[in-house]
Formats: sequence, C-alpha cells, structure tokens
Amino acid sequence: MSKKRSTWLKVGAALIIFGCIQGYLARNYLIIGPGPVQKLEEMVTVETGKKDAEGAFLLTAVTSAPAGIPSWIAAVISPDMDISKRAQEIPKGMDIERYISIMESLMRESQIVAGAVALERLGFPVRVETVVRIEAVLADSPAKGILEQGDIILVVDDRRVATAEEAVKAISQRTPGAEVLLTVSRQGKVKRFHVGTGPHPEDRTRAALGILVSSSLSYDLPLNIEIDSRNVKGSSAGLMFTLEILNQLHPDDLTGGQIIAGTGTIGLDGAVGPIAGVKQKLVAAKRGGAKYFLVPMENLEAAEEIAKNLKPIKVIGVTDIGHAITVLDDIARRNNGTSGE
Repeated sequence: MSKKRSTWLKVGAALIIFGCIQGYLARNYLIIGPGPVQKLEEMVTVETGKKDAEGAFLLTAVTSAPAGIPSWIAAVISPDMDISKRAQEIPKGMDIERYISIMESLMRESQIVAGAVALERLGFPVRVETVVRIEAVLADSPAKGILEQGDIILVVDDRRVATAEEAVKAISQRTPGAEVLLTVSRQGKVKRFHVGTGPHPEDRTRAALGILVSSSLSYDLPLNIEIDSRNVKGSSAGLMFTLEILNQLHPDDLTGGQIIAGTGTIGLDGAVGPIAGVKQKLVAAKRGGAKYFLVPMENLEAAEEIAKNLKPIKVIGVTDIGHAITVLDDIARRNNGTSGE
C-alpha cells in the first residue's frame, strides 16, 4: 500500500469517527447557554400605557442547541454553559415540532395571564377562562396507563388549578415518590386518580408526574396588550411581562431608575413559580447591565450561589406579584436614600 493511500485511509477513518461522534452528541445532548437580554419596554406595548421609565426591566433567556464536538468542548471549558441530556429537555418519542408548539402555547399563556394579573391588580375588570389539558404522558411516567393524552386536569389534591403552570407547581411541591390525587375530566366524565410521582429531571428535590400539560384560554381584557416574544418560548417570562405591563400603566416608575432583570412563571393568582436555566439567565442579566435580579423563591438558593461570581448583581427572591412590587419599592427607596439603610 502506498504511503499516500495509507494517509487518505487514515483521514477517511478519522472523518467517519468524527461524524459518528458528532451525530451521537446531536441526537442525545443539548448545549445550554446564556441567551439574549432584551428591554421589556421594547417588547410590550399597552393601550394607554406610557414608556417613560428611567430604568428598565430586562427579559433574560437561555439558548439551547444540539451538541457537537466543538460546542461540547466549549461547554466543558465555559462555566456559563451546561450540557444537558436531550431527554431532559425534549421528551423521548416527541418530535421537535410538537415540543416547540407546546412551548409556544406556554409563552402565549404567560402573556395572557400576565395581562390579566396586571390589569386586575390595577382595578380593571378581567375575564379569563382556562382548560388545563394533558398533551403527553411520557414513556417512563408513573402516570402511564392511568392518565391519558387529552385528559383535562381540574384539581390537584384539593387545589383547583387554572393554568398549566399552576398544575405543575401544585404537583412539584410534593415529595418525590409521594402520591398525588388528580381530578380530571375525560370525555365529559369526571374521574379521580391516585398517581405516584418521581423526581423532576431538573431538580430531584421536586416531584413530577412525567406529563406535559398546556392551557387553552379564552379571555376578555379591557385594554389591548401587544407582546412581541421575539422567538422566546416557554412560560418563564410571566413575572417580567406582568411588571412591565404594570409599569406602563402605573403612575409611579416601578423600576426606581434601576436596571432590573428577572425570571419566573406567573399564575392567575399572581403566584410566581420556579424556572429552569437560572445560571444562564443570571449570566445574561449581568451582561445586560442589571443591578438586581428577581427570582422565584424556589430558585433563590441556587441563584445566590451563582451570583457570588457575578457581583455586583444582587439576587432577590419573590413569592408573588405583590411581593415583587414591595421588593421594587424597597429598591427604589434604598437607591433614593430614604430606606434608612
């Protein structure tokens, strides 16, 4: 065999190995990194609202992309990026188009709920009717053979749930392994099921059923609210959408002249729920010049640990929209020198 032919065979073998590894990584892993930072006043427009804040609320997001050899190496080196199993982000057996459709539905839900919560807090009459539907029962779910796609969740234990986020939060508050009592509507008949739980793939201290849920909403809001999500999907922008809507209608500047980022789902009752990707969102907030970062209480401990390397950004946990406004008022007073601290 000639030396030239031997070299080409080695190159070909290397390319085949490279391609196999690249394909395996892309099929099984995702690279999670900090996403774009955007001013919410540029995304949200409220009828009769004003965009005159001295500071700004920032929306943070994460990016996810199929892993490859170069991105895998970058993620190993960078403290700001994570390598995640694809099955933890996109359920096994679900095509990407359907997954994206569900995430888009959750984004739309968060926008409607944010508008309803903000307007109701300001005294406007609002009407929102919701249906929480099971979109999929995952292959390894404790609920497999019990719950079915299309079931409508009415009550979790003794708590009536109005949105997908409320259902997820009610379930996740249990200890992994504990049973949860679900009241569902199936083809017009009300049924009750005791279903076991397992650990949540993103936080093993939280319970999960291994199901995907979404909400169908009909609503009547007295003011028109336009939100351009700019390709951001999911429900974790709910808190910040709510604050921006409030700020455009509120007589006072809720930013207090500060750059404030944050994340968290929002329920129709105003409760703020946990999210994923808090590390990447904090890094994005730092890059965007935020001085403060609001997080759900469930994410506070992890966020505070991450923020130690991102000074001077300050992390503050919030439980609901009322608490968030109290926190913002305290920030404004502190920076105006009137808090006594």
